[in-house]
Amino acid sequence: MSDPILDEINLTTLKEIYPDAVEDNFFLDSPFMAHLRRKCMVPFTGGAFMQTVFIYAPLIGGPYARGQNFNINKPQTLSGTEFDPKYYEVSVVEYKEDIQVLNKGDLSVFRLIDIDMQNGVQTISAILAVELALSGQTAGRTIDLNGWVEAINDGIVPGWDGNIVTSYGTQARNAAIAKTLNGNVIWAGNSDGTVAPITYQLLEESYQTAAVGADEPDLGVTNKSAYAGIKERMQPQQRFAQERDPYWGAYGMRMNSAMILKDDYFPSLKYGQNQAGIGNWLTGTVTSPSSATNPGNFPNGGTLTVGEVFVWFNTRKFLLRMADDPEYGMGFSGFVPAQDNTRVVGQIKCAINLECIAPRLNAQIYGIGG
Repeated sequence: MSDPILDEINLTTLKEIYPDAVEDNFFLDSPFMAHLRRKCMVPFTGGAFMQTVFIYAPLIGGPYARGQNFNINKPQTLSGTEFDPKYYEVSVVEYKEDIQVLNKGDLSVFRLIDIDMQNGVQTISAILAVELALSGQTAGRTIDLNGWVEAINDGIVPGWDGNIVTSYGTQARNAAIAKTLNGNVIWAGNSDGTVAPITYQLLEESYQTAAVGADEPDLGVTNKSAYAGIKERMQPQQRFAQERDPYWGAYGMRMNSAMILKDDYFPSLKYGQNQAGIGNWLTGTVTSPSSATNPGNFPNGGTLTVGEVFVWFNTRKFLLRMADDPEYGMGFSGFVPAQDNTRVVGQIKCAINLECIAPRLNAQIYGIGG
């Protein structure tokens, strides 16, 4: 070791930290999560599970001749879906020496505990933003929340994640209830399974597919690649108006009754990631079943390149159910000391799930490319 161990500058001059802020170079933005939290949040106040009720059949009726006996059988017309809350946590770990001895007083430029708490909230928010586009039914994911990819499925063709979801909220699709719980899955690519550029016709027709009467999509969400494709190909035609999203503050494009926004955590071939600690929103390939009835021009069998993903949402038909308990509503459990050292550990916890009460009023589209 050299002697002396420090030079004159290190001995006589303090270091500068500027700016007086910690720059976030890791987390991304999710306007879809912001919309759900502002528009769709319904506290879960307790109970064995969450249930919604829907009509799946009409009553018996029709023309009759004078004097004819009526059919007065009473058919079952109601059914329901059931969802369990799903649990998430992020651990915040500190050493008592760091927060009680070293990182304190006037020489503490940043409070380590404050930075870690903020990181914890952003971490659990990012995890949930990725989980919203994934399934809670597939093998190894039954403890995960039931994302929109399983809500917006028809039990016939795969969603962007490759899964054909034959039930929703424990209720079987395409059986006694027929198509009443089916969402719209639309293939935007070519007949050989390769991706194709997004078109105005595709957006307009898929929008109308997800509309019933006055119930129309109010939000379109995609990734940066497909968003750029929309602007490059259709913005010059002045079919879209740029305006600021009131829930997120970012600029989006207005189409019919919906705002189109880009989400950094949305499934993408070009911009998706498999990020350790957060999740995987990269797209790959899926297999189109040979028995597909082509509800969205799906090729009859073969491998499909997912490419970029676009979804029309009717957010009025989504419920973001979060526990009303302060600790399990993105709250902090408080620090608990470890048994044999000076570490203290606490968790940011969340009990949450996503329900769609009308899958038919939404549409997921994939197979979009340059």
